[in-house]
Amino acid sequence: MRPISIIMTAIAAGAIMASCSGDKYVASVTELQLASVSPSSGYSGGIVKILGRNFSGEFGENHVLVGELEAQVLEYNAWDLTIVLPEQEPGIYTITVTTPKGTVTGLQFEYKEKPEHEYILSTIAGGSVGFEDGNGSSAKIHQPEGLAMDRSGNLWITQRGTSGWAIRKMDRNYNVTTVARTELPWHCCFDAEGSFYFTAKDKKAVYRIASDGTLSTVAFTGGELDNPMDVEFDGNGAMWVASRNNNKVYKVSGGVVVKTYDITYPTCLSLDAEGRMFIGSTTAGYMYMVEGDGEPVAIAGNGSYAKSENPNGNAGDTSTASVGQTNGLYAAKDGSIWFTDISNQIVRRLTPDDSGDFTRGKIETVASGFYPSDVYVADNCMSAYVSSATSHTIRLIEIF
Repeated sequence: MRPISIIMTAIAAGAIMASCSGDKYVASVTELQLASVSPSSGYSGGIVKILGRNFSGEFGENHVLVGELEAQVLEYNAWDLTIVLPEQEPGIYTITVTTPKGTVTGLQFEYKEKPEHEYILSTIAGGSVGFEDGNGSSAKIHQPEGLAMDRSGNLWITQRGTSGWAIRKMDRNYNVTTVARTELPWHCCFDAEGSFYFTAKDKKAVYRIASDGTLSTVAFTGGELDNPMDVEFDGNGAMWVASRNNNKVYKVSGGVVVKTYDITYPTCLSLDAEGRMFIGSTTAGYMYMVEGDGEPVAIAGNGSYAKSENPNGNAGDTSTASVGQTNGLYAAKDGSIWFTDISNQIVRRLTPDDSGDFTRGKIETVASGFYPSDVYVADNCMSAYVSSATSHTIRLIEIF
């Protein structure tokens, strides 16, 4: 193979010889051409730009088909066309452009499933590893885990990072302060009297911080904790504890375990307005619900907790969804269940059908692209706080 420099010399010599013979080459590209489409994927109704050459500069002379449907042409010149995508089902469609110079095809556009909502994801506190009080990003929060809201609207945060195991508090203006230094805390809640409770994994215990700031261990009999992950109270004042490593959820009343539920690796709990307890798991691949004195019932999931190409499954049948490793969940005021899926790195929402049946409802992705540890949903159900242990942040999701 000859070096490129020799090839280029030969081409140049040939061009000179052609010139000397009087045969002049004139570059004249007049045919219709397509070069690219940007973006190459999106949703029905989106605006995209088609790059090429020799499009028409006259109104009404550029016609664009995406698949078999015609797109609206917003802007046009010889080099690019700006179009509005017609409504189509998800899939890959071929783009065809027709002008007075002819018809050309070849580019493809991928329609994605259109989301039911759009959202803003903001980092409102943390972002740097450490232990330092402050406002917003100036505060340092190392591996924030559990979230709970007190009566004054302060968000309480359990911090498990080695920079300092602690209970932190963030007010409405994103000022972060330290409530207590403590053993390895995980998830948390408030009881009806306003006392704060949290689980301590390594200590195999549940702790309570009273309204006066006193820290104490919550003792009970009839059950043994092994890696307790979350604590919650029901409407009757009974305390529920998810004990992951012995695959149990305990219901404690009067200092005694009154019922035990067998759940594979339970990690998180949340009570809804109707008094039902919802339970998430690391490896079960299901979301569970306990109603009254009944047993846990799987309301979503297909038994897989691995990352999935289509984690949400089919609407109307939540048994087709792969629930993923559920690290935190919250029963929102509107009846939906929000949960953090660390397998797929997304925050998701489970909504029942009109009759209230979760198994016939749907699961959708609320926000994605980061590791979500726990979630707390505001009363308006249009915004939620999310902790992220890997990015050391507290984020705010705002749906619009």
